[in-house]
Amino acid sequence: MPKYLITVLPPSVISKEIVEMQKEVESRFGCSHAQKAPPHITVIPPFDCSVEKKTEFVAELIRFLNDKPMVDSIIELDNFQRFESRTLFVDVAKNEAFEGFCKALKLLFNQQKIIKQRAEKHYFVPHITLANKDITKRDFKKAWEIFKDRVYQRGFTLKEISILELKGGVWKLVDSIAAQQ
Repeated sequence: MPKYLITVLPPSVISKEIVEMQKEVESRFGCSHAQKAPPHITVIPPFDCSVEKKTEFVAELIRFLNDKPMVDSIIELDNFQRFESRTLFVDVAKNEAFEGFCKALKLLFNQQKIIKQRAEKHYFVPHITLANKDITKRDFKKAWEIFKDRVYQRGFTLKEISILELKGGVWKLVDSIAAQQ
């Protein structure tokens, strides 16, 4: 059964900068797992969905985006942060409108039985991953020392929600749906 991921992709200029940082981490520490997907902010974590059900969830997503305009929804990337000693990421500044949007979409997908996890099960921390899963704890500490004081601040307007599909162990963009402004 196919696996999907609902995301926000930053503009290509920002994506290229983030890919360069991921490659820096790879060249220094040999970890490349984060590069199995384009730089993104996860809105709905990976979920299994039949091809038939995909049409349904895309229709629900379009309906949701039409009903929830994202007027002036600016996503601000604000330096670096970490989850313990396992994930290094570009932090997304607190944005209650965006977080509410994501929570409402997750609730809808739960109600429509598109995903099976409860909306409150996962604490939502929007971010863009630089390193995870294949970085050792020792190397993670070194990577954190490199990035913890580095300044990286960018912003972009939320214009679309993207759907990624896992194909051959790599997340590929399969659809983008414009957000109403």
